[in-house]
Amino acid sequence: MRLRLIFTLFALYAITAAPAFLPGEWRVIVQPATDDAVEVYYQPISPVMLRSYEGIGPFHRALEAAQVRAEAHPHDLAPPYILHEPYRLVAPCVTARGRELAAPPISGVYRSDTTVSPYMIVPQVEWAENSQAELTALMEMEDGPMEETESLGMGLEPELNRVVLEMNGFDQDLRRRLARHYGRLIAVKWDPFGQRAWIY
Repeated sequence: MRLRLIFTLFALYAITAAPAFLPGEWRVIVQPATDDAVEVYYQPISPVMLRSYEGIGPFHRALEAAQVRAEAHPHDLAPPYILHEPYRLVAPCVTARGRELAAPPISGVYRSDTTVSPYMIVPQVEWAENSQAELTALMEMEDGPMEETESLGMGLEPELNRVVLEMNGFDQDLRRRLARHYGRLIAVKWDPFGQRAWIY
């Protein structure tokens, strides 16, 4: 019965909202963001399960250094992330000063079990909408998005430059309420089969 309901909902959204499938991110945008409502997306397969991580070690080290930069200049930079196939370190900025802070190459030595390899990685600097400071403040807000009844979890998604609220249900009032309270800092990840981990 529940499975039938899910397929019915998908059919309804296909007709009314024209979902967009983004294969590189394995996301289906069920409801796009508007001026007064947040984006809702569904991710049937996590990209983590499909990616190869061979040779990514130096990029992880560079990502850690870029994260330190973002935390040191939270009003100028946004959270960095790694793109795959091929690997690239993306260092987003929100100000002109941030663009200068994000651009310098990151170098070091990566040690694996069998090799020691020097590396120098030039960040791919891109403009972002939301800063590290804004996203962190939302994550740390008391009585914030996690107070929504159907919320399952919340996390910062650097590639989306959003805080993502995972929910097993949503409606248009919720989308508008989240947009009214948090603007474009937040998106909803819809997990129709998800259950909240209650602590007793």
